[in-house]
Amino acid sequence: MEIFTMHRISGQTTTSRRRLKNEWHALQFYLGWVPVLVVMFLASQHPVLGANRQAASDRSTVLEFDGIDDRVTVPYNASFPTEVFTAGAWIKLTQPTRRAAIIARGEDDNSFNLSWQLYVSGEGNLEIMLEDSRENNYCYPFNNCAPMGTCTITGDLFVADDAWHHAAVTRNSAAQLVIYIDGESRASCEGTGVPSSNNFQDLSIGCTYGAIGPPPGGVEPPVWFLQGQIDDPAMWNVALTNAEITDVFTTGVDPLSPGLVGYWTFDEGMGQALADLSSTQNDGFLGEFSTSDSADPLWLNAEATGVEEGSVPGEAGAFLEPNYPNPFRNSTAIRFSLPRPEYIRVIVFDLLGQPIATLADGQYDAGRHAVIFDGSSLPGGVYLYRLETPNGQQAGKLLHVR
Repeated sequence: MEIFTMHRISGQTTTSRRRLKNEWHALQFYLGWVPVLVVMFLASQHPVLGANRQAASDRSTVLEFDGIDDRVTVPYNASFPTEVFTAGAWIKLTQPTRRAAIIARGEDDNSFNLSWQLYVSGEGNLEIMLEDSRENNYCYPFNNCAPMGTCTITGDLFVADDAWHHAAVTRNSAAQLVIYIDGESRASCEGTGVPSSNNFQDLSIGCTYGAIGPPPGGVEPPVWFLQGQIDDPAMWNVALTNAEITDVFTTGVDPLSPGLVGYWTFDEGMGQALADLSSTQNDGFLGEFSTSDSADPLWLNAEATGVEEGSVPGEAGAFLEPNYPNPFRNSTAIRFSLPRPEYIRVIVFDLLGQPIATLADGQYDAGRHAVIFDGSSLPGGVYLYRLETPNGQQAGKLLHVR
């Protein structure tokens, strides 16, 4: 029998209570420069936010790509980063027969140059390609396309072992590029090529647009399709530090982190639309078109199978559902499921990271629950909500209309 409880809490809370309940949230948002070991120690002492590596790798709902034509499309926006950026995602795949793109700013006939793409090589290694305005392609860290700069490989780059890995790359204004796997730096390059800004192509996840070099006279199809699973892709217009990448790996992406211009949790579990939880609202969709087509990747819900890598068979993690209705005028329900009794919090924030309401804070039984967010006294706009458990956190976006 399904267990279902419902609670109603107003959007108004007292200043003192909000401050006490969200002191950890404030530390997490505003003290990003604290050394990551200190942050992780404090987190381990907190009854709610004691996140660990297993929590960060808990994949509740993911997308599976067929390696033939599946992709996620995010329509072009000027906020997409070019020269200075961070891009990353959780991936799970076996060794591909050729390059398999994870997240890419590829090219088309209106974008003469590719900017950058993070991909897995045919050898199963994590690599990054840049293309400059002179059509030179630079492949790092092996530097085996047009040579530019010097690279040092410090760890294993193989990720195609059918296990979940967090893959990330950063490039800063000094042309330094760093490749990370599971929160650890595995390679760094100095004096790298400059990605071209002559790119107005949609962002693609699970594939890249355009072959190496200039596109042909006709419409160029996407290439380098990934066969496997992807979750939580994200990108920033800043180069995250080693400590910040480690934090993303261990505790997940903070939707309000500085410079975040794209974060798609893939927690919808159904439908075509994919919400971007960053303030830029670069929402995307499955496939080539916003309506269903053959290029749609498949939704995989670990809640349905009850088995997820790194978890005990038959036990799934907490699951946060999309709020309903969304958009909403006065109130909306936020539902979540717990596999066991847990101490949890559900908090609503504005886009500046200020807590608006604490909807749940306490011990909850196993089962499905719902809390009601009353936004009738708040201005219209986009708000973020977050479920926090001892094993990690999940976030969603809600739209309040007046």
